[in-house]
Amino acid sequence: MIIYKTETIEQKIMDKFFCDRCKKEVFGDMELQDAYSIRLMGGYASVFGDGCKVDCDLCQQCLKELIGDFCIYNADEKEESHDT
Repeated sequence: MIIYKTETIEQKIMDKFFCDRCKKEVFGDMELQDAYSIRLMGGYASVFGDGCKVDCDLCQQCLKELIGDFCIYNADEKEESHDT
């Protein structure tokens, strides 16, 4: 015999997304698909600090303004799987 019980599990879910650069709220399914969260940890002698956790949330417009000049745009190529 299997006896079941019900458990309530708390989990964090995104309630709102604000761009850390322009401070605007990003909302709507289409905009949220292109909102970016960057998470990294500074390594040894990092400009961010050794072992420092860095978090940055950006809307697509701000990300393009910041790195757009350094990106290569090719709409004809689809991302390929690198599994071999």
